[in-house]
Amino acid sequence: MIAARKQRKKALAIVLAFAAAAALIAASLGDRWLTTQDGSQGLGLLDVELCASSCKKISNGEFVEMVDKEIEETKAFNRARPPNQQIELPRPVWHGWPTMALIAFGAALLGAAGLLIGGLLALGGKRLVLPIMPTTVAVLGLLVALVTGCIFVATKPIELPSMMVGWTFMTFGGGIVVGLAAVFPLNRLIRPIDEELGEGSATMSWGASRDDEP
Repeated sequence: MIAARKQRKKALAIVLAFAAAAALIAASLGDRWLTTQDGSQGLGLLDVELCASSCKKISNGEFVEMVDKEIEETKAFNRARPPNQQIELPRPVWHGWPTMALIAFGAALLGAAGLLIGGLLALGGKRLVLPIMPTTVAVLGLLVALVTGCIFVATKPIELPSMMVGWTFMTFGGGIVVGLAAVFPLNRLIRPIDEELGEGSATMSWGASRDDEP
């Protein structure tokens, strides 16, 4: 009975870890964190898709440079015109915005790597003594990705078309939630067991072995 329950918990933790890792990888590479209502234009962690007479993709950093250049050109135009012929300046873009995207991208992949390695170790029944556990890497990656990903979406340049949350961002959120749900029981499966303390030592969050409960 206890052995069967242990196996179910192990299988669930591994499946959740792999599912979360897949979701985080898809979200990192996806280009629909935000999207227009018709789906023709989108924004991802690496680039933005813009459509006028035709559609093109540019990196988020290039978009910031494009807006900066447009601002300077508009200022130069206005200096040569009387007040009633001047045009409105574009809104400047926060230069930290592309940096938040790159941090979220790296942290999400780091979290996915930690979950994948932890899941593979658990699948193989390996308990290794490591300076830093893959589950620790996963937790740090997930938390950093969560914070920077939300900042990235919240600080979207106003110069972009009106956009709503897309499937990529929802996949990212699901990956974060599932990853955090998987990482602690996964950690229990791969941490070395102290011979004196028993299985309760193989966890970051439980003071005693739940598998020993009746």
